[in-house]
Amino acid sequence: MSAEEIFSRELTLLEKALLLWVLPSDKPGYAAYRKLVQDWKVVGRSRSGAGGVILAPSGKVPDLDSPPAPLFAFGLVKSGTGEISVSVLERMGDQLEFEISGPVETVLPQGIESYRRWTLSEWLPSLPCPGCGEAPREVEMKTESGHELVLAICAKDHRLWLHDTRSRVNHPIPVTGFYNELMLQLKTPDRRKVPDAKQFFTDLGTYSDAALTGAFSSYNRLRTKVFLGEPLIVPTEGSLNWFRRAALRLFGRGK
Repeated sequence: MSAEEIFSRELTLLEKALLLWVLPSDKPGYAAYRKLVQDWKVVGRSRSGAGGVILAPSGKVPDLDSPPAPLFAFGLVKSGTGEISVSVLERMGDQLEFEISGPVETVLPQGIESYRRWTLSEWLPSLPCPGCGEAPREVEMKTESGHELVLAICAKDHRLWLHDTRSRVNHPIPVTGFYNELMLQLKTPDRRKVPDAKQFFTDLGTYSDAALTGAFSSYNRLRTKVFLGEPLIVPTEGSLNWFRRAALRLFGRGK
């Protein structure tokens, strides 16, 4: 986007293609965001830099004073000349912020169809991590009424996300915030000695499903990633019998 750009304007064909790609049409939880991409205009730049812009109803003045919204969807497109990342933030009132970073015109001169790409939005339980191809650890969780969720953790790619089986949305979770909550739940005696968040992935095998579920339950109450309307069932450490534990270890679904 050039310095002479005039707002409001329509999304370019490439911008729209990239956004709709990370908001897949076959998953109901992304439908509302796809409609905003189709209906709203680019009304201004965001605070994140040249690649960040704001979608809103035509004529809307961008809100640049509120804190940035959390990440909602992410994807990466790679070619022989570089890579493009696509980030869509959670909707904030009447605006939706997104960022397409990288030299789009150079890397993707002919659209996105012929290039190697992956998006976290396409992941489903039992599939490998879309970024690295390794099997993530999956922690199955549910609410008292049976609403099922899966906490997915990729130790190789250093990513953490939550899959909602109803909306089929994959919510990216900031590793540092979740790890801090896990340390609080585990009652780490001296918070000043808590290691870097990368240590979370190194030590992943030492955390039980019960501990990870408890940490997410607390984290979600403070920084809602998915509205549940009821508590998660948090198992106790002793609630998994030896057979269940053996099966989880065998299939890589827990420790």
